[in-house]
Amino acid sequence: MWVPLLVAVLGLIGTGGGALAGALITQRRSDRRETAAWTRERARERELWAREDTLRNFEQRRDSYVEFYATLREMARTAYDHGMGLSEPDELAFEWNRAAYLKLEHQRIYASPAVLEAADRAYTACWAWGLYSTYGEDDEAFYERQGDYDAAELLLYDAIRRDLGITNALVDGRPIPGSGWVAAERADAPPQTP
Repeated sequence: MWVPLLVAVLGLIGTGGGALAGALITQRRSDRRETAAWTRERARERELWAREDTLRNFEQRRDSYVEFYATLREMARTAYDHGMGLSEPDELAFEWNRAAYLKLEHQRIYASPAVLEAADRAYTACWAWGLYSTYGEDDEAFYERQGDYDAAELLLYDAIRRDLGITNALVDGRPIPGSGWVAAERADAPPQTP
C-alpha cells in the first residue's frame, strides 16, 4: 500500500514541480520580451524627440532669419529716406539701427556660419549707408553705399534660402523672377529669359 501512495506523492511533486518550472520559464521569457519591447519603445521615443528638436530648431532658425531680414529692410528704408531727404528729422535717430542689431545678435545663436557672415556684412553695409549719408544729398557716394548694401543683401538673401533648403533662388547671380527680392530687378538690370 505504500507504493501507490509513493507514486501518488511523486506524481503530485512532479506535477507541482513541472507547473512551477513551466511558470518560471514562461515568466523569464515574458520578462525578456518586455525588456526588448521597452528598449524598442525607448529608441522610438528618442528618435521622435530628435525629430521634434530638429524641426523646432529649423522653425526657430527660419523665424530668426525672417525677423532679421524684415528688420534689416526697415533699417535700409530708414537709410534711404534719410539720404533722399524724405524723413522728418534731418538726422538719424540715435538708435536707428538698434532693432536690426538686436536681431543680428539672434543670428549668432541660430544662423549657420554662411548666413551669419552674410547677415553681418549686410548689416554693416546698411549701417554705413545710413551713417555716412548726409540728409537730402543723394550724391554718388550715397548710391555707391546703396549698391554695396544691395549686393550684401542679395548675398544674405541667397544664403538664407540655401540654408533653409530653398533651391534655385538665384539664376546667374540674380534672383529668380517672382522670388520676392525686387531690389535687383531694377530698370538697369538686363532682362531675364525664361
